[in-house]
Amino acid sequence: MYKKLVSPFQKVLLEKRMCVGCTNPLDKAKRIGKISERREMVECKCKRRYIFNKELNEYQRASFQEEQQFLKELSKKALV
Repeated sequence: MYKKLVSPFQKVLLEKRMCVGCTNPLDKAKRIGKISERREMVECKCKRRYIFNKELNEYQRASFQEEQQFLKELSKKALV
């Protein structure tokens, strides 16, 4: 029930390009790396991570799997 109540508000905030936690603009968020050619990961000052899709020009919350993939790529670069 809680999810059904909060989900529409989060969707509106993401459409307005704002963080769902602290409502800061995601355009000012820290770019922490690329996931692919079209997608990059950004981190808000409240430490929530988002994926920016350059083709669609929109943000979405980063899934746990996407975060793990990004961390693996970082560790590979550190070893080289």
